[in-house]
Amino acid sequence: MGEPASDWWRTWFGPGYLALYDDTLGERTPIEVDRLEALLRLRPPLRILDLPCGQGRHAIELARRGYDVTGVDLSPYLLRVAKARAEAAGVGVRWLEGDMRRPLAGDTFDLVLNLFTSFGYFFDADDDLQVVHAAASMLEPGGRFLLEVINGERVMGHFVEREWFTVGQAAVMERRSLDRSARRMIVERTVSSPTGEEVDVHALRLYGARELESVLNSSGFDRVEIFGDWDGSPATPESLRVLVIGEKQKEKGGS
Repeated sequence: MGEPASDWWRTWFGPGYLALYDDTLGERTPIEVDRLEALLRLRPPLRILDLPCGQGRHAIELARRGYDVTGVDLSPYLLRVAKARAEAAGVGVRWLEGDMRRPLAGDTFDLVLNLFTSFGYFFDADDDLQVVHAAASMLEPGGRFLLEVINGERVMGHFVEREWFTVGQAAVMERRSLDRSARRMIVERTVSSPTGEEVDVHALRLYGARELESVLNSSGFDRVEIFGDWDGSPATPESLRVLVIGEKQKEKGGS
């Protein structure tokens, strides 16, 4: 299996990605936002940054509930979809094209979200750290950063080289290779649907709870909480996902 382009993520999140996952993800979104609000005890109005926002499914649902939401993504295609859907829903979201490694100049937020395993894409692990540094730099004192990823410990502990599954009318076959020393997985995905067949290759650096706690601590978060699911259960090697919440230190004299 060949190595994907180092910037595979620039083109991967396009029409093919959306056609495969859109219906399934759309059904899940209100439930995910319910759980997000419960876990973080959120109440509007708060300034929330969805980084990256993709097709805007979380950003739009949060805006529908009264939050002041900004969505940033590198994909012009997904941003166009997000804008159209927000207009159709009658909600206001500020949409910006940008790289999640780069902070927005002059903007601060109460909460920054990085959801649905949108972390670990870059060839260089230092670029992953830049994402967390950027999030920290855009938070108000006392603000929080939530990072949700697939549990790398579980993936490595139960590594499967080939897997077949269906998504709607599409049949998906994945061939995978794993570099355990680099904690990096390469996936060749073949999607067969009524409209034809599409093959792509992407890569993901796998993180577990301990690695993510270290990443957030090194980025200046003085309080870090770790969970294994949206219900607040503890993270274990068998958890399907890892949720890490970092809180930015409050200014001296703050309550």
